[in-house]
Amino acid sequence: MSKSTALKAASKFFSLLLCLILLPVAFAQTEELNGTVTYENGTYESNIVPGLEEAYGNYTVHDIKPNYYSIYLMQGKSETFNVSFRNEGNETLDITPKVVAPSNDYYDVVNESWITISPENVTLSPGVEQNFTIDVSVPEDAEGGEYEAQIAFTNDTYPEEYDAPVYIQETAEGYSDSTSDEGYSDSVSTEGYSDSISAEGYSDSTSDEEYIYPRYVNAMHLWVSVPVNPKLELQTSYVSDTVEPGQEYIYAIKIKNVAGKDVTIDPKVMRYEIYDYSFDESAFSDDIIEISAPSTIKAGEIANMTIRVPVPESASGSYDAYIEMNADGKENDGSVPQISLSFTVDKQPKVPYVKTFNTTTADPITIEVSAETSDQGASVRISPEKEEPGFEINLTCNSNPVNLSLVKTVDSSAVYSQGYIFPIWATETSSSYQSGSRKYTETYRAAGAIGTWELTILPKNTNNFDYSITVGESE
Repeated sequence: MSKSTALKAASKFFSLLLCLILLPVAFAQTEELNGTVTYENGTYESNIVPGLEEAYGNYTVHDIKPNYYSIYLMQGKSETFNVSFRNEGNETLDITPKVVAPSNDYYDVVNESWITISPENVTLSPGVEQNFTIDVSVPEDAEGGEYEAQIAFTNDTYPEEYDAPVYIQETAEGYSDSTSDEGYSDSVSTEGYSDSISAEGYSDSTSDEEYIYPRYVNAMHLWVSVPVNPKLELQTSYVSDTVEPGQEYIYAIKIKNVAGKDVTIDPKVMRYEIYDYSFDESAFSDDIIEISAPSTIKAGEIANMTIRVPVPESASGSYDAYIEMNADGKENDGSVPQISLSFTVDKQPKVPYVKTFNTTTADPITIEVSAETSDQGASVRISPEKEEPGFEINLTCNSNPVNLSLVKTVDSSAVYSQGYIFPIWATETSSSYQSGSRKYTETYRAAGAIGTWELTILPKNTNNFDYSITVGESE
C-alpha cells in the first residue's frame, strides 16, 4: 500500500469510529434507506449514516438475493437461476426487471438478447417477496471472453456526483468485521473496490471522471465467462536452435486454421515483458528476423510461415523472444498460440580439448566419445542442413603419437509414432514416425604402455560431448 493510500485508509478509519459513536442516533432517524443486503459469505444488516439522504437521494434499498451470480457457459449452452426480490418500502411497486450495462467497462457487456427474465412484470406490495427466473443462453457464434451486466429491478439510480454512502454493518455470526459493500473487508467501498470510498468502478478518488453508465441502486450483478475457442493451431510452439555467427538460418512452421472462418494474421517478433537483472545483451536485435506468411488463412487451410534469421558475424550469447500472430487484428485472447524463439550463438572451437592421464600397466586403452543432440529444432529448419556430429581425436604417450583404431560407431535416437512431437496434420503422410533426441558415439582402441598420455578431442558440429577412457579390456 502506498503512503497516500495508507493516509486515506487512516482517515476513513477515524471516520468509521465517529460513525460507530453515532450509531444510536442513526437508529433514531428515518429508516426509509435501511435494508438487508445478502452476500455470498453472509447476511449483513445495513443502516445508512443519517444526514446523507439529501446528498444521495431519496430511494429505498430493496432486498435482492443473490446480488451477484457468475456462470461459466460454452457457446450454444444455457443456464437458469433464480433471484428473489423483496419490497422493503412502504409503497406498492411495479417491477419490470431489465438488463443494463455495469458502471465500469472492465469486461464486455452481456448482450441483452442472451438473457430472458420471467415474469417480465409483477406488482409487489410492501413486504412481499417475488422470485424471478433468469435464463442465460450464449449463442453459438459468441466470442470467448469475460462478460458482465446488471439486472436492475427498479429505476432508482445514484446521482452522477454520487460517492458511495458509508454504511454501518452488523456482521452475521461467524464472519469477520468490516465496513464495506459486496463482502470485502478493510475498506469502505462498493462493487468490490478497496482503499476508497467509491461506487461501482471508482477507486482512490471521489470524482465521477470514470463514470460511464447509470448506477442502479437495486440491481444484481451478473458475470458470464465464455471459453475461448482456438483459431489457429501450430506445428510447434517453439523454435530452439544453436546457431553460428555469419550463417543464415531458415525455419518453416505449418499453421492450421481451426476457427471455421477465414483468419487474418500479421506475425510480429515481440520481447517478453519481464525484468532482466542480467548484464548480458541479446545476441542480436529483433529487426534482423524476417517473417513471411500469408495475410489470410482460409477456414481449414494449412499454411506455411517462414522465419529467416541471418546471424551477424559479431553475434554472441543468446536470444529469446516470441512471435505474436495478431490474428484478426485483435489482442490475443488465448485463442492463438505464440511461437517461442530461443537461439544460442555458438562458435565451433578451433582449439581441441586436452586430457592428460597416467598408466601403470601396458593394458590396451579404449576411448569412447559421444555427442547428444536434439532433432526437434532441426525438424522445422530448412537451411542450413543439420550436419552430422564428429570428432578429431589424437593420442600421444610420453610425447610420441599413438595409432588409434576406430572400432565402433553407434548412432541412436528416440523415435516416436506420428503425432507425438508434432500434430498429425503437420507431419508428412509418407512418414509414420518422428525422431527426438539423438546420440552419436565413436569408440577407439590403442595399444597400451606405461607412461604419461595426452588425449586431444576437437568436436565438429556439436557444442558438447562426453568421453571415457578405459585402461584394460573393455566390456
